[in-house]
Amino acid sequence: MTKTAVAERQNYLLFDRMVAFHVQRGVPVPLDAAEFYAGLHERYSVRDKMYFLPQQAAEYDRRFLEAQEVTQLPLIVTDRSSARQWVRLRLEEGPRTEGDLQPLFMREAQRAWGKNEEPVELRDILHEDFIQDAAGRWCAPDPNQEQHLTQLRERRLQRVFEGYLKEKGRLRVFRKEALLAGFRHAWREQRYADILAVAARLPARVLQEDAQLLMYYDNARIKAEG
Repeated sequence: MTKTAVAERQNYLLFDRMVAFHVQRGVPVPLDAAEFYAGLHERYSVRDKMYFLPQQAAEYDRRFLEAQEVTQLPLIVTDRSSARQWVRLRLEEGPRTEGDLQPLFMREAQRAWGKNEEPVELRDILHEDFIQDAAGRWCAPDPNQEQHLTQLRERRLQRVFEGYLKEKGRLRVFRKEALLAGFRHAWREQRYADILAVAARLPARVLQEDAQLLMYYDNARIKAEG
């Protein structure tokens, strides 16, 4: 029997679903990412970085014991968000130095990086989203530290988005996670015109190929027209 990871139970995908639920109904998103992740840690059982209700966790454990083989879903590094997930997976195996990670990271980042996605340095990801131990090796943060780092990351992304608002002309290279964070923040503040203004400067295929960006755009357009 082969057991495959239940991808939709990962924290960032659960957050995306929660946001989509509210945006599609035209109502404010009640929690930011840091608050949502903290709530997951407090209220749900964790298995292999996935979150379950108690009875679901018990069923997962039962199936795990029955499984003869565990198959992990492949992680394809296409943008800063997936690059951060890739680094986390490596650091959850054990602390590593930047030198340990750099050649592996370069190989992964060259495989399928998004055409319009702004390049990122491993060093920036490490300093922004992870912590160092006494020996100077990088480690994944514990849940309490992670909440603080998530809050700081969201603020940085919102500043990047505000920079996009001030720029002129087409946006050809950008950070998709900054677009999503900016759209999410603008939606909470009912700044629908800002969502539409930035969306109008993106390559058309970017909206069509990303369900989340398109969701914000479509719903902001409905709100603006109403």
